[in-house]
Amino acid sequence: MTRRGRPRAGPQPETPGTAIELGLTEQLDTLALELDPRNPRLARDEEGAGQQELLRIMIERFKVDDLAESILASGYNTFDPLVGWRHDNVVTVLEGNRRVATLQLLLAPERAPDRHRAKWTALAARVTEELRGSIRRVDLRIYIDRNAVDVTSYIGFRHVTGVLKWPALEKAEFIGKMVETHGWTYDQVADRLGSYARHVERHYIAYRMVEQAREDRIDGADQMAESFGVSLRALQASGISEFLGVTYPADPEQSRRPVPETQATNFGDFVKWTFGTPERTRILPDSRRLTDWGTILQSTEAVSYLRRTPNPDFDRAYFKSGGQAASLVEALYTASDRLEESVPLVEEHRESDEVKDAVAQCARFLGQIVRHFPDAAARLQTPATPAP
Repeated sequence: MTRRGRPRAGPQPETPGTAIELGLTEQLDTLALELDPRNPRLARDEEGAGQQELLRIMIERFKVDDLAESILASGYNTFDPLVGWRHDNVVTVLEGNRRVATLQLLLAPERAPDRHRAKWTALAARVTEELRGSIRRVDLRIYIDRNAVDVTSYIGFRHVTGVLKWPALEKAEFIGKMVETHGWTYDQVADRLGSYARHVERHYIAYRMVEQAREDRIDGADQMAESFGVSLRALQASGISEFLGVTYPADPEQSRRPVPETQATNFGDFVKWTFGTPERTRILPDSRRLTDWGTILQSTEAVSYLRRTPNPDFDRAYFKSGGQAASLVEALYTASDRLEESVPLVEEHRESDEVKDAVAQCARFLGQIVRHFPDAAARLQTPATPAP
């Protein structure tokens, strides 16, 4: 049955009988473990890196020195299980690469790249014999298939919906791999992650949209990937999905290329306007204005302005879209609502100097507005009610 209610809790690693417990636990030499060159957190150009390069990436991108300080201060916490994959007479770490890299550097600081070696040598010098004994060998739950459902589910629950969440792009890429490697539906992925099918679908479609931009060699695709969170939020803004022709059919097979070929021109423009290119600054000034951006992209006049102008201005495009008038109407109605709330209170507080100043301020601005609207101004030409 399709699940649309509250998400079911994902795998709980410390609860006996859950799927992750099916892996056999072994105690292995920490320095003999291999970091994962296909770690989901690696950038596209980092995948397949050697062990020395992976240690450099861990040092420079994943703040393993902070983790080292924590281990030196409080000891090594074994609460969260390490997960490994045995193949070709080695064990590759699938879950816990950051922890294992930290332990390896504390045990063997000479493995650190030259420019980081002095720092890790100093950190390693603080390792006590007791700590060294506790980290020389570590427990791992070992699997013989890196794509085992239990492994994928556990890592996904921990980092996609759990307490140690990855950044948006990494989460979406992992969801994409769950869909495409296992052939799971959105509901099946959601069940494994303790999430909602519609949440999974949004991430998958945004991920596939970035992949489509890369496959089609759209200028600005790399910038789009770097700002993946903006892509994800953009598709939720009214008008943007329509501009791109993106729909949500609840079927991954229909969303491998979420932007239809009929919208190819719009897609190329959207990428360069929203994210910029190496040669061109983006038009969208701030992701907080995605709602306004959707209004612009739904306006034929505003889009025509963006396409014909060498250096178009966002606010000018917004004005052409009619968005500025809509914003003004909203602001005026908001002010009207607040004034309506004030009417029953003013008589009681009319002797307050602060209230008098506030009323004078309202009158000043209202006077500047109604002079452009004679009919409204005429309605104000009534004498003030004298105080009793």
